[in-house]
Amino acid sequence: MLKLRGAALAVLTFVLFPSSSLAAPVRAPQHAPAAERRAMLLREIPTQAKLIAFTFDDGPNQRYTPQVLELLRKYHAHATFFVIGQEVVRFPAMIKTIEAAGMEVGNHGMHHKWLHKLTPGEVRQEITAGADAITAAGGKKPYLYRLAGGFESEAAAKLLGRLGYTMVGWSVDPRDWRMGASADSIEQIIMRDAEPGHIVIMHDGSIHREPTITALRHVLPALEAKGYQIVSVGELLQRSDYATLRELAPKPCSKKAKTVHKAKPAAPRSWIERLRPSARTPAGRQAS
Repeated sequence: MLKLRGAALAVLTFVLFPSSSLAAPVRAPQHAPAAERRAMLLREIPTQAKLIAFTFDDGPNQRYTPQVLELLRKYHAHATFFVIGQEVVRFPAMIKTIEAAGMEVGNHGMHHKWLHKLTPGEVRQEITAGADAITAAGGKKPYLYRLAGGFESEAAAKLLGRLGYTMVGWSVDPRDWRMGASADSIEQIIMRDAEPGHIVIMHDGSIHREPTITALRHVLPALEAKGYQIVSVGELLQRSDYATLRELAPKPCSKKAKTVHKAKPAAPRSWIERLRPSARTPAGRQAS
């Protein structure tokens, strides 16, 4: 029986992690036809350890990214930065700065375009141009991709799978991108929803990130006091439980996930919210 269990674990490990590093891309089973392989979507990663992955989108930013890095360093935390290619072109030196700080860099597209609205050729260009900007700036080739707006596309998922990516959603959304978001509200949501294996989405790019920075000053020591360790997505994958990784088997996008984006926002608070995907169901959230 022990030999059978060991053999089963070895097969599971090979299927989920074909390379020697657990931080390598989580791919679809290799026996699947190439045209059918799709990137896995991770909203959280099963683990019994008190680990939480922090992610930061829309950078790099010359003003806010260094502040985020300094706070992470101060509290011995790591994170994954999903960068936009056009911002990397503006601030190329930031990529080496992020990686030198022990952080992970993921691809957030070249222009932050919603892939479900693009043609196959435009999808490929958005993905590959974003990756090329990262490597041209001296960064490592990314294997993690965050969908702009969190919107899923079956065609994009298959292309990302063929390109060796894993899609990363989120399970904790403090909505720090909202106009008028306060540091208190950001902090309250993170502390309320933080659980082992969860993935937090925040933002270091664009403008008005002072509330995010202020919230981090409180959240990082508060989580540390609760015994949590803040890690990157890659680290969370490395340290997750083999026994529960089988739950992460790739599945096609559901019809509900593909059509829910058509719903109209319900009574937005301001005109700017009509421009944001707040009322839609992105990949980081479960469709209700």
